[in-house]
Amino acid sequence: MENPILEAKKELIQWIKEMDELEDIAELLEMKKRKTSIDQVAEPQSEYAVKDDFDERFAKGIPHDEMRRRTFAFIESLPWKQ
Repeated sequence: MENPILEAKKELIQWIKEMDELEDIAELLEMKKRKTSIDQVAEPQSEYAVKDDFDERFAKGIPHDEMRRRTFAFIESLPWKQ
């Protein structure tokens, strides 16, 4: 005895093969898209946890004197109207 699900699938496949209407095929594709998006399993967010490396980044940052020099140079480079 054959599985009734397999028999139904074969019948649907045959029906889809014989379809000529683009709207019907588009509707089936949309149904497939909705179904597959529901079935997707979300990945655990713990794998994407960002480590707290503030101290490391802060140590690599620009020293106060250098930042001050750059700020003054930037301000002086602006096109001020006289």
